[in-house]
Amino acid sequence: MNRRRYLKLFAATATVGVLAGCSQTPERPETVTSTPEEKPVTPTPDEGPTPDEPVIRYGIEFKTVLNAVEDLGMDPNGNEPIDDAFLSFLENRRNTLLEFPPGTYRFDESHEVETVSSLGIRGLGRDRGAVVFTTPAREGRRFVNIREGGVGFLLENVTFDHGPGNGSIGNVLRLDDKLRVQNVEHIGFNPTTQNGALDNLSPQILSKGGLAVVDNYVRTGPTHIVSHGHLDGTSNAGCIWLGEDHVGTLRIRNSHFANTGTNSIYCSRAVGRVEIRNCRFENNNQASLRIGGKGSLVKNCTFFLDTDNAHPDNVGEYINPNAIVWETGNRGLSGGVIDGCSFVYNSAPNKTIAAIWADGSAGAFTVKNSRFSINVPGVQAIRIDDPENPRLGKTAAKPWGVTLTNLVIEGSNAGVVPMIEINGRPNSALDGCCISVSDAKNVVKLVQSPGSSLQNINVTGTGEWLAAQQGEFVAQDISYERLCQLDPTSMSE
Repeated sequence: MNRRRYLKLFAATATVGVLAGCSQTPERPETVTSTPEEKPVTPTPDEGPTPDEPVIRYGIEFKTVLNAVEDLGMDPNGNEPIDDAFLSFLENRRNTLLEFPPGTYRFDESHEVETVSSLGIRGLGRDRGAVVFTTPAREGRRFVNIREGGVGFLLENVTFDHGPGNGSIGNVLRLDDKLRVQNVEHIGFNPTTQNGALDNLSPQILSKGGLAVVDNYVRTGPTHIVSHGHLDGTSNAGCIWLGEDHVGTLRIRNSHFANTGTNSIYCSRAVGRVEIRNCRFENNNQASLRIGGKGSLVKNCTFFLDTDNAHPDNVGEYINPNAIVWETGNRGLSGGVIDGCSFVYNSAPNKTIAAIWADGSAGAFTVKNSRFSINVPGVQAIRIDDPENPRLGKTAAKPWGVTLTNLVIEGSNAGVVPMIEINGRPNSALDGCCISVSDAKNVVKLVQSPGSSLQNINVTGTGEWLAAQQGEFVAQDISYERLCQLDPTSMSE
């Protein structure tokens, strides 16, 4: 048993993602194999561009810079709507960056255009809260709705205020390439769909070689939590939605999502690659993240649930706050990785299933280098369903076996259900797992998963920790030390 490896994993995953979304300094872009690369960032000089010298921000080139107040006459005091001037900018301008001085800007209507070409909207304040867009429309409005694509669009350093009871605000950004949403926040109450809720952001890339980056995006305000719409006739919009038209690459990073009444990020229907990095998800109903299949990556993220102490202005009761629902709907795809994440459950309602709940519509995938702290009876760390009985789509393409490696699973008041449950997944593998829960009986359950292997497993206690049919698995290097519970600072290397 490699004691040092477990202690290093425990220390590394104890604080992963805790500060995600809090900094307004963009993360240095990571190089991802076989995905589009981001262009270097060239900030706009304080004195403005010299004549004939373009401004380049996040790889998007702007030949003209306009001031929303001085050049286009927009009201920064929130008295007169900016709709006519703003829609004219979207429809008629190319290669232009529109900068907004600090203030509050009111809009009454949605702003829809067919395509854009190198357009930017940028707040000039020292932080994103200095430039605020708000609407009195109770049915909700889309600030920008780009329907058919284009190359180059920037939305940077602004806040959208939903107010205490108005409809919410959304942006539908369908580009072919070079989409950047940087340092943007939504504040205010998030109502039900019947009361004006909209998905706040839909960043879709319509070209296979295109790239969208959403960096430092925040929505943490209170919400109206409701059931699935088909159950009681009411529903709620999520925060980020991605449909099947997305075929490029989307990177969401350094962002914070809390108190969403339904799925915070719903991207499991997307054909293209989706990467979620260094984000924090907190007290979101149904699923913080709905994702799965080839090209899906969730890395260095924190998922925190304590619904007994959620936002005091929330309306309604939490139902089933699972952290990740791993599924691919009718695509039935295999592939994808969850890496270096932390899952903490301190309180949750009775119907909550698992931190990671994989549907039968998703085939083989990997969970590695992650930590689970489950302190709620009846909540599983990882539940993986049978592909022959999918709940959310069609049976996944083979292979079906899952790989779980280098995991720490701990918790108090746990053990009522298996912490890891794998159903109908032949040739699955558990390697390097350290398990410490209050009841270690049947903490791992394998059902109809022949050819599976379990090795380098440490379990606190000496009970019958494994429930499986004899002959369907191979187990090696199983130990029973109190390893996971050790303070990693108390041992020398």
